[in-house]
Amino acid sequence: MTAAPDPAALDDLSGQVSDVLPEVARDVLAGVLGEVPSYRELSAEMIGRDLPRAAEANLRLFLRSLAERRAPRADELSELIAIAVRRARDGIPLDTVLSVYHHGAVAAWNSVAATATTPEQREQLLAAVPYVLGYLGAVTPGVAGAYLRERQDLHWEQREAKRAVAQALVHGTPADLLAERFGISLDGGFQVLVFRVAEPVTGGNRPVLRIVQSEIDAVSGRVLSTVERGGGVLLVPVAEGESATALDTFVTRVAQGTGARAVAGLALAASVDGIPAAVEEAGEIARLAFQLGRPAAVYRMADLALQYQLARPGPARTWLLTLLDPLRDQPHLLDALRALLANDYNRQQAAAALVVHRNTLNYRLNRIATVTGYDPNRPDHAQLFAAALTACDLDATE
Repeated sequence: MTAAPDPAALDDLSGQVSDVLPEVARDVLAGVLGEVPSYRELSAEMIGRDLPRAAEANLRLFLRSLAERRAPRADELSELIAIAVRRARDGIPLDTVLSVYHHGAVAAWNSVAATATTPEQREQLLAAVPYVLGYLGAVTPGVAGAYLRERQDLHWEQREAKRAVAQALVHGTPADLLAERFGISLDGGFQVLVFRVAEPVTGGNRPVLRIVQSEIDAVSGRVLSTVERGGGVLLVPVAEGESATALDTFVTRVAQGTGARAVAGLALAASVDGIPAAVEEAGEIARLAFQLGRPAAVYRMADLALQYQLARPGPARTWLLTLLDPLRDQPHLLDALRALLANDYNRQQAAAALVVHRNTLNYRLNRIATVTGYDPNRPDHAQLFAAALTACDLDATE
């Protein structure tokens, strides 16, 4: 019976491979490219830089696990998992990605075996066999899991295509060829929803983008979208017939899921040519709703037409802002005015909201009339004050 290899032989092998690691990495890369045609179709930058780095990273991790007589730990696989995710994004099939590790192992073994000319060196190779198998047994499940999560959970390729089409439509650039390639119909009109999401006030570690994307998928499989952490744009085909309730539900669930305030503006584009203008209109509505602290909902022009107009520069807006100038250093008068308007001109309720006597409120309203020349007790003047406060609030948030 042949004696078991001396464990010290593993140390000798690890040191020998470390000394020639760049050469072995090149052999590994050559072996992979020779056996895996789809890898030869990657970009020149990937073949010339990314794949050599990946080969060396694999070899270093194997040598470390060999030196410590163990399989790789989960926390050591992050770089290899990131590589697997990139291959998923490149559209390379999972079986091909996994085969690369086995082809690489064979190429590395052959590269080292070619220099094993003595019985001692061959014994070193035999002693490493269990660790090679253990390495592959640890790496391939981690890589496969990362790959499947990327492809199955995010539907990355189709989602990226939809995102690219949506970005093109939002900016008014041609998208027909890309849409046709991925079977995305651009016929008919679109409901254009622009939403805004504040930074979460609680649960700061929540995966905001993933939550938003999940809710977009729940609206319709045909929705085109561009999403960032602070919001995004949804293009919902009119043919889908999504009701306002469904879109309101989207905004509400985003707010609940992210723990953040969310609102949206909605406009209609009769065709793809009208999408940029609709995005601008819906975006302004969403901005106004967000700045004015409106609750989570979908807002249309009819909901914020006055505020939309007051946000536009012009002499009327300038005059309305000056109407409140005499009150800016008297916050108790501004509070009285806001309370009156917030309570539909009911003085009893307004006084209760301010926690003052009704006579005190009356005095403050009369004082406003004196210092501004406009009486909030008069309906026509009250409308001016309401518009002025709105313009003031918008001005403060810009």
